[in-house]
Amino acid sequence: MKKNIFIMILSFLFIFGLSAQTVEKLVRTEEIKLKVKIVNVMPEGIMVDEKNDDIYLINGGSGGSWIYNCENNFILFDKNVPILNGVERVKLNEYLISYFDTGVFIDNTKGEDIANLNNKLQSGISFILKKGSGYIVYYVDKNGIPGAVDTEGKIYTNKEAVEYLKQYDSDKYEESLSRAEELGLKYAFKNAEVLVWGKTYYSTIKNMQNVYGEIPYIRTSDLIQYDLKGYGYEFQDYLKGSEICIVSPEGKRLNLFSISEPSTIYSTYTWEQDHSSSWYVGFGGNIYYYVAGSKFTEVFRIRRTWGDPDFYAMAINGYTEDEYGKYVDKVIPTLSKADLRLLRNTIFALYGVHFKSEDLAKHFDKQVWYTDEGKTSALVQLPAHRQALLEKIQALEK
Repeated sequence: MKKNIFIMILSFLFIFGLSAQTVEKLVRTEEIKLKVKIVNVMPEGIMVDEKNDDIYLINGGSGGSWIYNCENNFILFDKNVPILNGVERVKLNEYLISYFDTGVFIDNTKGEDIANLNNKLQSGISFILKKGSGYIVYYVDKNGIPGAVDTEGKIYTNKEAVEYLKQYDSDKYEESLSRAEELGLKYAFKNAEVLVWGKTYYSTIKNMQNVYGEIPYIRTSDLIQYDLKGYGYEFQDYLKGSEICIVSPEGKRLNLFSISEPSTIYSTYTWEQDHSSSWYVGFGGNIYYYVAGSKFTEVFRIRRTWGDPDFYAMAINGYTEDEYGKYVDKVIPTLSKADLRLLRNTIFALYGVHFKSEDLAKHFDKQVWYTDEGKTSALVQLPAHRQALLEKIQALEK
């Protein structure tokens, strides 16, 4: 559990001139009438199911979780959701993957332990890949040595972990080898002493400083969250402000900004009062977090507008008549016909649609968030924000 006490500085977030992206307040729990009366307990963590627009606030003291649905704007109290270990949590089908600075934990949705890896982490989970009908979770230890654990409970040595990368995607392995050579790490990568995947060098922040010549993040002791393209995110709390740092796969700091949200909790609490917060980065880079006080909890979201456009994030976010909509209006006219097709099909891939086209099937089968449920697009009823994005894409394709 990560608890923080801090004040937010009001500001606007401008990234690459694409959009003035402000923080969205999604919900304040005291404003919603619940059917089930519960004792107020501050959340102890957050998990997001972006496909269904569900945000789970883990209430350890109450034996369940708040579930906020973004699209339908309601909250449920569900005692059937198991309490998860660790701080950062990912739900993939029947698996719950979480981590703290002490290690990686894998449970099933019944709350049964599959793997409990007590190995000191200094940079969080690096990435997750598919493995058979399950998944394999990559990380680096306190010295930057790679390792992995899968959803069958197998713990991999550093050499086994890197060898699986070569088997999983030989083309990306070669790309990673070239990137390691650029960084002067080719020998170390081939000997499984460092972890490089795509353009991203996953390591401790201190090791990154040695390789890049500077510290791309704010501090050297924080856990980093990553999206699937290898962008790194650090959330840093200060007494007089809170910052989010975003680092590109190439190791360059893209932005360091104060979160622009005039939270009622932040503006009224005293230093002696107990408050908590935690955060979550989605596969496409959306940032979610909550701030909790003794009487209510506020949940926020920052939709991704930085770096290269991420099709998963765009499919998740859809099209809305706000600042994010302005970002989409700028991005999609710049996409090629092939990219528009891929973005359109990413929307349906969220819902488990089966793809007959070989190139699409091959692409989506590699995506950790995709499960082929044998559906056709005709069986999918899209929510309004994703239907609006689909129509925008189809209009451009014509």
